[in-house]
Amino acid sequence: MASNPTIPPLSDDWPTNIQISNPDGSTTQTNALPANRVSVGTILSAGGLGTAADNIDQIQLLSQINPASTAIGSSFYGINHRQVPPAIQINRDYYGLAFFTRPYLNLSTPNLQTHRLFTPLLTTDPNSLPRIIRCLLDFTAPLKGITTPFVDPQQAFISPLTNHLLSMSGWPDISVQTFTSHEGLYKEVFGFVDGNIAEAVQSYDLTATFRNLPGDPITTFFFYWCQYMAAVFEGSLVPYPDSIFNNVIDYNTRIYRLVLDSSKTKVQKIAACGAAFPLSDPMGAAFNFDSQSGPLNTSNDQITINFRCFGATYLDDILIDEFNRTVCLFNGGMVDSKRTSGYTKVPMSALTIFNNVGYARIDPTTYELEWWVDNNTYQQMLPVINQKNILQSYA
Repeated sequence: MASNPTIPPLSDDWPTNIQISNPDGSTTQTNALPANRVSVGTILSAGGLGTAADNIDQIQLLSQINPASTAIGSSFYGINHRQVPPAIQINRDYYGLAFFTRPYLNLSTPNLQTHRLFTPLLTTDPNSLPRIIRCLLDFTAPLKGITTPFVDPQQAFISPLTNHLLSMSGWPDISVQTFTSHEGLYKEVFGFVDGNIAEAVQSYDLTATFRNLPGDPITTFFFYWCQYMAAVFEGSLVPYPDSIFNNVIDYNTRIYRLVLDSSKTKVQKIAACGAAFPLSDPMGAAFNFDSQSGPLNTSNDQITINFRCFGATYLDDILIDEFNRTVCLFNGGMVDSKRTSGYTKVPMSALTIFNNVGYARIDPTTYELEWWVDNNTYQQMLPVINQKNILQSYA
């Protein structure tokens, strides 16, 4: 068997003080790099490994060996038997974002007119909270001329829930079913995995806490959501005909959780529940009275909502495709064949300028969380972007 060729180590830290032997026996020091410095391609060819084009994987591996990545790579490659503290930074993931898909409640005018409790949603004031709630919970409202400047009809997610989420807990852990044998003569046992389901497929409750806003809109929002679900079960309200025909539960939402890196541009982890709906609304806390603690009711500063969820999927790339498809269902211009012609990807340096604007997309190759805005909006903000870049160049 042929022995592996010995490849001399490569390093960018070549010596700067080099001693050269002269014919008379003296030595000369120089700061020049040696003229015979060997390239990667030459090493590969000399070692019998072929040309550089034939060994692209090896070249990429060698190019990644630098002081920033060597410590991490070494920790994967071999045992730190000297127990030297590794020069590796601690993982710094951001909590990221949680996206709640918009439900498909039938909040059409004829349906609302049959239930007295939903009469406020019939307001014609586009700037009112009931109109905002109606447009968020029924994404078909703009097709009937029911619009508000505070709701993007092409946004697939409930923006205020994402923006004001403080905490969320209750995601189930992955468990494996096992079998353990009976004890033998010497109390010995053995075991093995006895189940082919390692995913969370059961029902569970997620507890989400939101920051409340002046006017208590979060509580009111979930009040109508919960009341609609009960009214549909009772029969005083009915879903849209296509929901009935397709046997669709129209009040469901889906919660996507994206864990981001420190730059908030890379998706480190992704998870989603199968379906979910709110279980309660703390409307009663808004009517609590305690004058001894002061004139302000602080019990409603934060709103806690329990969601009944069914199933959970973790770290599955199909979630990226489903996330992007959800965005495209609400905004047809975000499909791959049309996106680049009608929308512009916001560069990282301009993300702050376009905050609260645009549509999310996860690159399935790089896992980058992209934000796209329509070309008209981008062109309107282009002078601001250019001015910011100029100021940064002088900073």
